[in-house]
Amino acid sequence: MIWQITYITWIHFFTSIVSLQIVFIVYRMSQIRGRIPFLWMMALATFWSFLLVFESAAPTMEEKIVLSRFEYFANMLTPLFFVKFIFSYNLEKPNWVIRNFWILTIIPICTLILVFTNKYHQLIWSGFSWSPAGNNILIYHHGPFFYIAMFYSLLMIVFGNLQLISFITKRPSYYKPKAVFLISASLFPLFTGLIYTVGLSPVEGLDISPMGISLSGLIFYIGISREHLFDIVPAGHQLMIEKMNDGAIVLDKKNFIMDINPAAMKTFNIKEQIRGRKLEYALPLISEVINKDNNEGESVMEIDMEPLISIWVEIIINPLKDSRSKPLGSLLILHDITRRKQAELQLKKLADELTEMSVMKDQLYSIIGHDLRSPFNAILGFAGLLSESYDDYSNEERKQFANNILVASRSAYNLLENLLEWSKIQLGRTPFSPEELNLNLFVNEAFHLLRLSAQGKSIELINRVSPSQMILADKNMLSTILRNLVSNGIKFTPRGGRVEVFAEVYTEAIELIVSDNGIGMSNEMVDKLFKIDSLVTTPGTSNEKGTGLGLILCRDFIEKHKGTIRVQSEPGRGSQFFIKFPLNFPGIS
Repeated sequence: MIWQITYITWIHFFTSIVSLQIVFIVYRMSQIRGRIPFLWMMALATFWSFLLVFESAAPTMEEKIVLSRFEYFANMLTPLFFVKFIFSYNLEKPNWVIRNFWILTIIPICTLILVFTNKYHQLIWSGFSWSPAGNNILIYHHGPFFYIAMFYSLLMIVFGNLQLISFITKRPSYYKPKAVFLISASLFPLFTGLIYTVGLSPVEGLDISPMGISLSGLIFYIGISREHLFDIVPAGHQLMIEKMNDGAIVLDKKNFIMDINPAAMKTFNIKEQIRGRKLEYALPLISEVINKDNNEGESVMEIDMEPLISIWVEIIINPLKDSRSKPLGSLLILHDITRRKQAELQLKKLADELTEMSVMKDQLYSIIGHDLRSPFNAILGFAGLLSESYDDYSNEERKQFANNILVASRSAYNLLENLLEWSKIQLGRTPFSPEELNLNLFVNEAFHLLRLSAQGKSIELINRVSPSQMILADKNMLSTILRNLVSNGIKFTPRGGRVEVFAEVYTEAIELIVSDNGIGMSNEMVDKLFKIDSLVTTPGTSNEKGTGLGLILCRDFIEKHKGTIRVQSEPGRGSQFFIKFPLNFPGIS
């Protein structure tokens, strides 16, 4: 069998996924009223949608008809569970309906029997044809009993809505706005079922009934999770303020606390009696939120209760009015959303870390794949020439090849060293052991390591640090910082230039300055120097290669010392790097 998947298949698939997700969510909400019939209603909608997925993709008429027969189980039973759901919601449901509910199943059972025996009477389907719109849609030409069955299903939905409206009209006026969720949600199956029955679907032959049920379930779920419908509206007299799991505070129109339930007392750890007190004195944080709210209707806000208590609270503000719409006060529903906010913060943190790690990973791949490969290509190339054709070259050419191999090897070594140091500090495996060091000696050591590079470009290295100048630093990190900054100065300084190192001592810090009279940088380039996602890899004045990783490593090492680094530079006027180290670390004299 070759399935013929169209956009209609995907529509039904998305509908089934939405319905299935609602089933899983509500299944875990074991305390809500009407949970079992609601679950059955959404499970049938999910089953219906999944069958429509396969029906829409089935290539033959016979296969589509077989699947359609099983769809009628959901088609006929879903309205019954909707009515059951409404009656479990309404504590004042008619007793005769409960005693005789089995009567409501007669027509659905008869319909199912006729569906599976249709070839003998054609009361459900009188014929079949392919839709002129294409998309592998089969049009079902309906017999007389189909319209009876559909009319009955729609009648059940209307009956459920009438029962719901009847119940709501008997409730206090300040509860009624919440019922909009229930009424609007319960009307969607009615409209979508009616549209399909009378043949007004946007695509001829497309059954949109499960979409209406899924949308209805989604709105019910929003009402459950955001508006607490199952806690307040449906419970009537049983779920009064004292019985609620969420906190509730009743205020008069001057914001005096008229009532507060045990859940609110527990949430705010209130031990004393605060009924009769003004909200701004009893709970100032809540009062501040209320005063900022200028909405005359219901509103929802989130508030961090620090420093009073370490929780986040969602506040639903419901204005209370009498029968003539005159304000009486307000009802505050307080829902603890600490776990949700903590989860949101944790997700944001993880997302930021993953983004940073992804950037690091991509940059490492780039460095290893390109920058590390280049010097090795040079080494292998010149070594290969010497190995295969040594006698064909003059002494001068062989000397040049050897020098090229040396330069490429040094470049690869420096890159590997920076990569290893940078990866260790990212993983938190770099030991940090600050000690008193002679800064002048460390600058001389960096100059010694880089003297060949400087001599090759006739660049003068000048150490202006006092011979007795001491610094509190980790010797390995300090050596790496100086080596990278001086190397950068040599790289971007033309022949005959100079690189100088100074030191200035302040009250609580020592500032190290590495200065050159090289080509300098634009402000845009300076802004990118220490960003891993936009490494600057400009070739040097003698076309020296680099990765930009050295400055990132310097920044990380300087931050380990609780220090700072900044850059001053202008194109054509050289660059100055200013590095501040604290004179003392806690616990180290």
